[in-house]
Amino acid sequence: MVTTPPPLTKSARIYTELKREITGGTFRPGEHLVRRALVKRYGVSLSIVNEALGRLGTDGLVESTDNVGTRVVSLSPQGLRDEFVLREAIERHVVRILAERATDAQLAVLLEDARMIDRWMNELGHDDSQGGLLHLEFHLKLARTTGFSSLESNLKRMTMRALLTTRWLKNQQLPHPPDFHEQLVRVLMQRDPLAADSAMRAHLYYVDDQVAKQAASPLPTT
Repeated sequence: MVTTPPPLTKSARIYTELKREITGGTFRPGEHLVRRALVKRYGVSLSIVNEALGRLGTDGLVESTDNVGTRVVSLSPQGLRDEFVLREAIERHVVRILAERATDAQLAVLLEDARMIDRWMNELGHDDSQGGLLHLEFHLKLARTTGFSSLESNLKRMTMRALLTTRWLKNQQLPHPPDFHEQLVRVLMQRDPLAADSAMRAHLYYVDDQVAKQAASPLPTT
């Protein structure tokens, strides 16, 4: 029997819509989110808007200060590099845990999720903003499957913020193997933590490695 999920609360609906607009580029890094304008836009109370913005702050997408108000986060190049290093450490630890401890049933579910993401990445004309959130959810589900909530919560902040940069766009513009995510999960099924660690490293650095290879290749002669 298929159950219908409960309808979103007003604050959850506003949070979901603003998250999609922020990660999709409608609101740019550093842009202010004027609470009074949001109250008018959604026809809700200030407390409901504050609740939605609070959730976005927990995600690391917005920051609020007394003198400036609320704005979309804007990270420096060094800050982005620092966060990516930490994200890499978490994601590689996640797959080592999964290779050791995940059940066959859990890995089977992850494999189906990986195939869904790969199908989306190979579709022409896909929605980049929606795809970014789907891709984020897959990586969060990997962390969630470990059973350690701190891994998921910390990864969520970093991966969500990464969607505000050009890194996601670059990832989509470069052709990927048609089974890019499925390959990763199949390595987990080998039950080898070291192989899983290496596969995640290659997964995270795929774009950088491909760009480096292209730069090293000689230009074609005419």
